[in-house]
Amino acid sequence: MPTITCQVTVEVKVSEEGANVNEILHAVEEARKQFGVRLAQTVIGWMQETIRGRLCGAPKVSGGWGRHALKSNPGRRCSGRRFVKEGFRGESRHLKTDIGEIEFPVGYVRCERCGRKFAPILEVLEMRPRQGHALELERLVAEATNKTSFARSVEEVEGLAGVPSSKSSHQRWAAGVKLPEVEVPALEQLMADGTKYKKAGGERGELRLAIGITGENRIVGLGTWSGKTWSEIGRELKRRLRGVPRAPVALVDGEAGLDKHVASLAGATQRSQWHFMRDFRVLLWHDGLKKAQTDPLRHRLEGIVGVEIPAGEWEAVAPITRDRLKASVAKARQEFQGMIDEFDRMGYRHGKEYLEGARDRIFTRIDLWLETGIIAPKSTGVIEEIMREVGRRVKKLGWNWGDHGVAQQAAMILLRRYSQTQWHDFWTRRLNLRNRCQITLGDFHQMN
Repeated sequence: MPTITCQVTVEVKVSEEGANVNEILHAVEEARKQFGVRLAQTVIGWMQETIRGRLCGAPKVSGGWGRHALKSNPGRRCSGRRFVKEGFRGESRHLKTDIGEIEFPVGYVRCERCGRKFAPILEVLEMRPRQGHALELERLVAEATNKTSFARSVEEVEGLAGVPSSKSSHQRWAAGVKLPEVEVPALEQLMADGTKYKKAGGERGELRLAIGITGENRIVGLGTWSGKTWSEIGRELKRRLRGVPRAPVALVDGEAGLDKHVASLAGATQRSQWHFMRDFRVLLWHDGLKKAQTDPLRHRLEGIVGVEIPAGEWEAVAPITRDRLKASVAKARQEFQGMIDEFDRMGYRHGKEYLEGARDRIFTRIDLWLETGIIAPKSTGVIEEIMREVGRRVKKLGWNWGDHGVAQQAAMILLRRYSQTQWHDFWTRRLNLRNRCQITLGDFHQMN
């Protein structure tokens, strides 16, 4: 690997009365920004002259640098490998980056065979025509917009990088990132949920997402959607989970579409007990019952569904304890059916239908533990927490969303929070970082 050695002179002025640590660190930070920009410009300038010198100094260059299209036919590549130096572009090229704005002259060479003039440094730098910013700046913007509003992200990025940008650029860059699909391992649980948000034009939209949980309690983002039905989402999830062992259980909050099209992808369904008890009162209200009448029924139902799984490792639980748990569940099922029959006699139609709909799914977590030792949670608290974080970004820190923009922000939250390695690897690939440039600081010596 060719090496360039740069000699840098740093002048430090300190008042005779000294300087506190904050002043020193502030001055070092300002010098770091200047140093980074000037060093980047120096490396690009040295690399450009090296490339132009090699292309134009040898009788014939084989392979590597200098690939170009025919001047007379841009659709075909020229086979010419002899070049002569041309001049420089009239204005320097400016590039906004995460370390500041850099500028460098653009030198041309001309092919002796076809006469095409081009700038080989732009190809080596992997820069697109009229590109005004580095992709690393897009990463900085994506992470900033994922934490705060687009307007505030402009201030944050300018403070970090020292380059101005616009709100519209941040919106465009964040929406334009093509996020990777996270590899799905074997899952023990599936969960999905949705939240309302304000769309452009004042309409109400719904953002939906799905996650999986592994046996090690690691959360895996399975997808985010807006403007799609649970039926469409179910088909996409089926594709995503193809080749993955079927999850033993899915936790649902009672939404019909979610239950039918998403929960069906798992081996069994567990009704969220928190949502189940919350909605129970509402259904009894529809049957004409007042709070004083519903409270005793709620407490009774809580006692029925509140069967607990024994503490300790599944293998270590004594057979007699398991037998007692089976008996408790059997009794709870009988009492549950007893409430259904009672509601039928009393004419509580809504309450009866509600209990019937949950009857086969309210004790799934107990059955699953008895059979496999897998402990499924009672409620969808994990995904509720994720939805609160997503809701903070799409409701409190932004509005007037489009379907793609809101789903993109939710997907980035899942990826950055629960798949940090994949997020890092994604940007490593996108920036094409292959360790082809290494910079090492030498020893520091005080000159006076």
